[in-house]
Amino acid sequence: MKLDEFLRLNAPDELAAMTLAVAKASVTVWDNIPFKSGLLAATNPSGETQKAIDVFSNDVFAETLTATGLAAEVASEEMAEPAEGKGRTSVAMDPLDGSSNVETNNPLGSIFGFYSKKLPAPGRSLVGALYVTYGNVMTLTFSFGKGVHRFVAVRQGPNMSFELLGVDLKVPDKPEVYGIGGFRSEWIPPVRDFVDSLEGRGMRVRYCGTFVGDYNQVLGRGGVFAYPQLVKKPGGKLRVLYETAPMAFINEQAGGYATDGRKNILDIEPKSLAETSPAYVGSASLVRELESRISTAERS
Repeated sequence: MKLDEFLRLNAPDELAAMTLAVAKASVTVWDNIPFKSGLLAATNPSGETQKAIDVFSNDVFAETLTATGLAAEVASEEMAEPAEGKGRTSVAMDPLDGSSNVETNNPLGSIFGFYSKKLPAPGRSLVGALYVTYGNVMTLTFSFGKGVHRFVAVRQGPNMSFELLGVDLKVPDKPEVYGIGGFRSEWIPPVRDFVDSLEGRGMRVRYCGTFVGDYNQVLGRGGVFAYPQLVKKPGGKLRVLYETAPMAFINEQAGGYATDGRKNILDIEPKSLAETSPAYVGSASLVRELESRISTAERS
């Protein structure tokens, strides 16, 4: 089944149209990654050095989504202020997740959260979320609140179509992998102890430095991905609106659980567009165990 047909049967019209717009734009981004990998003499609003492909991806997605007439605003970590639109749905995006992986040819991605409220907004106001993975193949993984579904890009001569790859994806019951960001020496003690216990359970490390790439491992094999609270960085690194809430929404629809160490990430009410949080995402039993370890340590 092709993407447009699936969306026509299974998604609200507005979300279907914006998803198709993202799919089309993602092909343009994928095709341009080899040609726009250099650093620019600029930084984004978070103070990070920008690559040409960061800016290109941001502009392509922002212009494409605004042109649908369905987005009320499009916000990104690459823009100081959201792009204003005429629609009803707010979009928060990470236009190129893991751009530091360009030089090493590791997976890249794009993340989109579709919110029913003006940004910043809590994850509970998400009506859909989507992520693109640019790897050996390009895939779109998304949820509109009724399961998680995946399509793969298939090139046929000069044309590209998206074909159904998986319906109602679930995080496997038996966890196999884990990936934890940051330096081990900087993890808070309960995270270090938890990871030691995973190694003792025979789980394998899988970490590529791209949220969507690492989460794909969890969705396919079961386990946990985290960019944790650090001793000197208690607020974590990943941004709530652009990264952790959309991925938590998808993960919950796949039967998993996501926490900032204290509460469900979807219950965070960010006060700013750039607010960050620790993130522990994956198999419900594992993530809840880690949340309990962190809570117990804080009470001690």
